[in-house]
Amino acid sequence: MSTSIEYRISDNKGVRHVSNEEGIVVRLSAMRSEAGKKAKELDMSDSSTFSTFKSNYESWNATNLLLSSSNIDNVYFQEIVKMGLAAVPYIYEELKKGPTDLVYALDEIFGNPIKYDGFVSLKQSCDLWLSILQKTGKF
Repeated sequence: MSTSIEYRISDNKGVRHVSNEEGIVVRLSAMRSEAGKKAKELDMSDSSTFSTFKSNYESWNATNLLLSSSNIDNVYFQEIVKMGLAAVPYIYEELKKGPTDLVYALDEIFGNPIKYDGFVSLKQSCDLWLSILQKTGKF
């Protein structure tokens, strides 16, 4: 099956319509909220990235519910790691909610830059990564 995208955009030049009629059709539209304002742009790459992250994170959490420790060898966890830097904003948001084993993905994404000496609690790891990410100024 192939995928096509159909969208309509309303702007000051009227309605433009682009379509490819085969396969799955997705309809997107963007309109002005006020006269004279620039039309809002839809960035589907961000939406797709978030959906990928969310799906893998939820699946990983579901498989971890029955375990006494985190399974970072899990296929869903590894998919999050493979997302690389694209996953970091979403991981950051999860860290802000509270300690999560997802912090270990940051270790792998950034090539294990932190050297832990002895036992470090999950909360300490999460707090450390939160402070590091906040210092970058991107979050």
